[in-house]
Amino acid sequence: MAKFKSGKKLWLGVAVILLVALLTFYNISSFGKDLIINTDEPNPGVFFEAVMDSYSINVGALITFIALFLMMSAALLVEFKFPSWLEHICAAMFFICGPWLTFETVKLIIGVGRYESSIYWLNVLFYAVFQVAVFVLTQSTRLSFCISIAVGSLLNFANEIVLLIRGTPLVPTDLYAIGTAMKVTGAADWRFNVDMLTGLCSCVMLIALASQFRFAYPKKWLRPCAAFAAAVVLTVGCCGIYEIDYESFPTSTFDTESTNNVNGTALNFYINVRKMGFDEPEGYSEEKLEEFLSKYDESDYENSIVTAEVIEPSEGGESAEADYPAVIEPDYPNIIVIMNESFSDLSYLGRLRTDIPYMPFFNSLLRDYPNGRNLVSVLGGGTCNTEFEFLTGLSMMYMPSGCYAYMQHITGPIDSMASYLGDFGYQTVAMHPFYEVCWKRNSIYNFMGFDDFVSGEDMANGEAGLYVSADRWEKGFGDHVEYIRNLISDSYFYKQVINQFENRTSDRIFIFGVTVQNHSSYEYDGDDFETDVHVKRPEGEFPRAEQYLSLIKDSDEALEELITYFSNVDEKTMIVFFGDHQPNVEAELIDQLNPQREMFVNAFLTRYQTPFVVWSNYDLGVEKKDINITSANYLGLKTLEFAGIPLSAEYQMIREAEEIAPAMSTWGYYDRFNVWYDREESYDDEVLNMYNFYTYWKLTGKK
Repeated sequence: MAKFKSGKKLWLGVAVILLVALLTFYNISSFGKDLIINTDEPNPGVFFEAVMDSYSINVGALITFIALFLMMSAALLVEFKFPSWLEHICAAMFFICGPWLTFETVKLIIGVGRYESSIYWLNVLFYAVFQVAVFVLTQSTRLSFCISIAVGSLLNFANEIVLLIRGTPLVPTDLYAIGTAMKVTGAADWRFNVDMLTGLCSCVMLIALASQFRFAYPKKWLRPCAAFAAAVVLTVGCCGIYEIDYESFPTSTFDTESTNNVNGTALNFYINVRKMGFDEPEGYSEEKLEEFLSKYDESDYENSIVTAEVIEPSEGGESAEADYPAVIEPDYPNIIVIMNESFSDLSYLGRLRTDIPYMPFFNSLLRDYPNGRNLVSVLGGGTCNTEFEFLTGLSMMYMPSGCYAYMQHITGPIDSMASYLGDFGYQTVAMHPFYEVCWKRNSIYNFMGFDDFVSGEDMANGEAGLYVSADRWEKGFGDHVEYIRNLISDSYFYKQVINQFENRTSDRIFIFGVTVQNHSSYEYDGDDFETDVHVKRPEGEFPRAEQYLSLIKDSDEALEELITYFSNVDEKTMIVFFGDHQPNVEAELIDQLNPQREMFVNAFLTRYQTPFVVWSNYDLGVEKKDINITSANYLGLKTLEFAGIPLSAEYQMIREAEEIAPAMSTWGYYDRFNVWYDREESYDDEVLNMYNFYTYWKLTGKK
């Protein structure tokens, strides 16, 4: 027997239907086969125009969605009355089939049609264990099923949203970075594609149906027995999960989306959790490392270290000289490092042609100053890992796969370029024109030995309030700062860099600046920003890439302003400029620029390369300007070498490693002949192994 629900149940069902319909309307463009889903605002007009012009509607996806939407609506509005014995059977069937139904819903959400049989049932096992765990706590078949499918779906919705925003799916270490992720994504980023909308209908429909059937225990003593039996099943299931040979499954931080789709999100997440541990390197020995480091001559380094002693003020409150730390010759330069958000050259990927140049000034520097490509370990996000490599000289190749060093592995003081240059009389300042809590920079920079950290709040002159999720993109640092879109511009940020330089409290200064202007997403539609760079080849509509390239053009102009200023400074000054990672723009553009990137590792790695240049207002004495390719861990070393700073034993070891492996990333390294090698537990070369030991030694405290 079936009839329409009444009262609160009916109105609740109607509300849910309207919410799903509104969400569908908001994301209606996702039903177009060739339309770009990633639009900043819902634009049904674009969708309908495309349908009329090119009939590009994805008919199959639309029919599937409509069918499930109608079934969901029926489940929400209609209630069924069965005999108690049949109701008990229905409740039991939902509970028994729950893990399978959950995974089938997950498959709809992530848009993967089928898996290998063994992979399929291992994923079902994870959902079964979770459902049984809820049953042990609640002893309710109905509640355990509903919670299990809701949580499983929610986590996979999160996975797909991260994939749409960043271009890579959710990995375990993202849980350490939720705070940062919330600060660098706007409400418009949280969008649904057609698979997610279809999966949502399936999830709501199953919950609505299952909630109507209740399993009653005929005898009270059966309830604790059922809980005990479930606890036994849970124990067996957990043991089975623990015994999974996670090493035998393919995983890659190269292409996390593919391995997610091959292994299933639950299994792949578990595999990555098991592989996260920072295991002791094979053959590790502190004594071996100390013995190896002792072979390097540190006399130049030790004789050049400056003990900074500030001249005390006289009784009258004025010092005989400025309150600068005492420093000695040689005359080291001021060092300014700019890690520019998402700054890259998309022509690295293939033959890109635009209507106007997007980095003409940067390219003009390449004729006269050291430059090259910087191999990084992240794409579309994970800025902190490039930052970590540059500042510490450590490589992500030796770190747990997929980790965020700032979030997981720096829990106390650690040597960095800041603490190193501090020993040479440098005032050290970190700068970032956004919230100081991003990537825990307010803690990390202190651990690294920076004298000061100037954040976006500091640049706001008291006009910035506390971070609030709803208004984080609403030009939240006051009216006096300069914005491009809703973020502090590079030009304004460089004015703050200049201000720090002019008001330094030491004879020389090291500034490490991380910009924010070019951060994703690239769908801003305010009247105060114009997309003035357009893609001519390859052909197609690429609004996100064009907005990104227009931002790079603005960055290029701001860089010219910065270098023009320091060109007129009498003091020796060096500026190291590089990008942290490439942007997440249209996949269609990337595929057309680099159609072979899935076939050849060198083609794939072009997606993980950013440009760098080392400018100075004096002669660096470098004959070879084109360095070809390096990586962030070596770029910090090169900065010290170009500045003429003597190297410690540790930096000398890193320099020797560079001679063997000139560029490293989280997946492996290039040798001096440009041959790629995947990362290993141990290496044939002693220097690479000692570099591995050194990384572990620095980050685990096992010294």
